[in-house]
Amino acid sequence: MSAPYCYKHPRPAVTTDLIVFAWIDASLRTLLVRRKAEPFEGRWALPGGFLDVDEEAEAGARRELKEETGLVVPGAIDPLGFFAKVGRDPRGRTVTLAFAAILPSGSHPVRGGDDAAEAEWVPLDRAKGLAFDHDEILAAATAWLRKRISTKTPDALAILPRPVERPTVFALFKAVELPPRGVPPWLLAAGG
Repeated sequence: MSAPYCYKHPRPAVTTDLIVFAWIDASLRTLLVRRKAEPFEGRWALPGGFLDVDEEAEAGARRELKEETGLVVPGAIDPLGFFAKVGRDPRGRTVTLAFAAILPSGSHPVRGGDDAAEAEWVPLDRAKGLAFDHDEILAAATAWLRKRISTKTPDALAILPRPVERPTVFALFKAVELPPRGVPPWLLAAGG
């Protein structure tokens, strides 16, 4: 790495967040952490944190997820977008690069670590009132998941337990706000 250069004008900080979805205990869940320190101490938030200066964004998202929850996403994660409203972080100007992932059906134990007091798989319909602008980021991630489910991506099908049963498919569609009449036959036939 080259010698640091000090600019005369302030620069924003960059963070990465990783929104993870899983089907656990018959409901769609997302992974949240309870913040251990200010700002927003004690509030639920998406796993994430500051990007190291010599770190790729995806690597930073994966590192923060592992540090805060102990979870490692084995497969691909998708870039979700960036979130950069002025004032979104009371510590200063911060831009977040968000990623999203779907875990296959199964057990995914988590634990709080680093600057997270605890980590928990929260039912998607209860994941509200999050720190920072994380409600907005979670809404974007849910729209990303909705699109993946409706366009038959393999990881969208892998989220469901086997055999895939009609009530489970309808529950998944309800959780991501897709109309039940739109349940594609491929989804019902794939695991039945």
